Amino acid sequence: MALGSDRVTFWFGCNMLRHAEMIRLTIMLLERAGYDVRTVGGPGYCCGTAHDHQPRAASNMAARTVGRFNEAAEKEGRGKVVTWCPSCHMHMSDIMSPGNATAFEIAHVTELLAERADRLAGLLQVPVQRRVLLHRHLGFATHVAVNERVVGLLSRIPGLQLQLGPAHPGHMCSALATLPGALSHAMRETWEGANAADCNTVCTIFHSCHRELSALEGRDGIAVRNWVHLLAEAMGLEASDAYLGWRTGGAPDIAAIERADESRYHALVEPEIRKPPPL
Repeated sequence: MALGSDRVTFWFGCNMLRHAEMIRLTIMLLERAGYDVRTVGGPGYCCGTAHDHQPRAASNMAARTVGRFNEAAEKEGRGKVVTWCPSCHMHMSDIMSPGNATAFEIAHVTELLAERADRLAGLLQVPVQRRVLLHRHLGFATHVAVNERVVGLLSRIPGLQLQLGPAHPGHMCSALATLPGALSHAMRETWEGANAADCNTVCTIFHSCHRELSALEGRDGIAVRNWVHLLAEAMGLEASDAYLGWRTGGAPDIAAIERADESRYHALVEPEIRKPPPL
């Protein structure tokens, strides 16, 4: 089924401070696929899930965000909200939309790009000589067949050899963090799978997984990349990854952090990049 109008709202969620480059590349991919993209995110478009311990506040935030998406649909013809984060997508599908009147549809970015895979394929002109293991989760599959869509997109890249890694429970790695030993088990399975398949790259689908696996960059000669990095590489686009650099000891861009919110960097990001590797 066609996903409709080219005019979309890309809702990138709350991870701009950590993954600005990954989000920027995702927007570029959508634009190259022919979409007219308006980007929104951050506190002004909070889904409310971070405040679930305060139900009234969470409900009000969710209603405000839905109202803003409705306004974009009605005034600008942006009748589709495109998600990047699986938590945002599930929260919108399961809680925000059922609890509020909506004038828009919701789709994950992989759905839009997969629908225009033939158009993107013509832009994938740079061979990417990598043997790649795809890190997967099962929990988001009830909403979007994201694993299959990412496989379909990566399979269009010339030179790239793709292997499927073990499929882990949960919608992404953050869902495993509260269960003792579960996250390290998933990391170990993925890394052992990459070694067994003689892969030189582990590819993540979601940002939470990328943050965990970034700490292993270079171990056993294996690199860590997100799927958007690989597509961008095949298009000849710069595919930098500041978070991966921070996680492996690189210096942060202080000017960019100050512009975003230095206090949030110290509160949210610094504890992550100081964590020991998950293996």
